[in-house]
Amino acid sequence: MPSKKLIDILDEMNWKETTTNKMVTEKLNKLAKLIYDIDGYNGDADFVSNIMEDLIESPHKRITKLEIEKCNNLYKQYKEQVK
Repeated sequence: MPSKKLIDILDEMNWKETTTNKMVTEKLNKLAKLIYDIDGYNGDADFVSNIMEDLIESPHKRITKLEIEKCNNLYKQYKEQVK
């Protein structure tokens, strides 16, 4: 019976990992769309798209703290232009 508990825990961990990855890629997709709507396809949109592709192609890959910070700054920068 102990192995059953281990399997349940691993399944739960995998579910959380998939959910987190999906949530991050959805937010990145919104950011990429915001950038594209304002400036078309440029280096910033390419940066965000590359992160999304990496996360989709490699489900165990994680977005880094530096990537998150840059995306947050891009969001603030482009969101200001919408106002």
